[in-house]
Amino acid sequence: MISFLRVDQVDATRDDGHICFASNASLAKRAHVSIQTVERHIAKLVSLGLLTRRSSGNGKRWARRDRQGSIVLATGLSLLPLAERYPEFLRMAQDHQDHQNELGRLRDMCSAALSNLKAHLMHVNWDEGLLSKARNLLRRQPDKQALSDLLDEITVEISKISSAKPDDLRATDPEIEGHKETSKTQYVKEENSFQIEVGQDEMERAYPRLCAELRFAKNQEDCRRLMDDIAGYLNLGNTWFSIKDLGPALSFMILGYLLERTETISNHRGYAFKLSQDLANKSLNWRTLLKKPRSK
Repeated sequence: MISFLRVDQVDATRDDGHICFASNASLAKRAHVSIQTVERHIAKLVSLGLLTRRSSGNGKRWARRDRQGSIVLATGLSLLPLAERYPEFLRMAQDHQDHQNELGRLRDMCSAALSNLKAHLMHVNWDEGLLSKARNLLRRQPDKQALSDLLDEITVEISKISSAKPDDLRATDPEIEGHKETSKTQYVKEENSFQIEVGQDEMERAYPRLCAELRFAKNQEDCRRLMDDIAGYLNLGNTWFSIKDLGPALSFMILGYLLERTETISNHRGYAFKLSQDLANKSLNWRTLLKKPRSK
């Protein structure tokens, strides 16, 4: 209907600015549906208050024009209610997108926590009930509460194992490039991630691919935009926002680390989430990220 209007936006002051007087046959042809479908959807839109009918005495839709060809009176379907509720629909769309982003973040956290749990357990000790529940839930489209409950269950299981077998867990903790941290107590001096400083030469040696991608960035804002694009290419999703919370140095290092090993990493998002978690809880030294990949 909007495509039949001859204005750039719905205009209440002009009959050709908000009245669609196209016939159902014309609407059906343009929408590639049947006339019956058009009639049914118009009735639904009217009942929802998104359209109003400005009907003539015989129920027809028509337009009267002056000598210059401008429409001075028209009957048909008014799109004013739709235009008036546009801000409402825009807020609804934004709320829906925020909700989908939150669901995506929770799914990523559940997947990474599940991988973390499986890494701490021998296969014979897996809780098949929890694993089956997690697999079935993550295959579907669960709501926020279901994902939050699942994440809580997995976190409780991990905490039980951590408190019961701290020595064993340190021995079985996943290694990154052959490096294994022996204990959190090694880090006597706490270091704020936003205070990390690494020389440009060291960055270029460790992450030549990322540095090459950012070489033509005009400024810091352009550099951040390019990094966001690369994170999107690696399908990091909402995990990238969590990584950026660690500070510019660590976010650069994690992205460069992934890019150097992109051919050998099957799940970039899960790998990145594990890296960020280990860095955040100090179970991984950030200097490990500066190591060169193993040669094949």
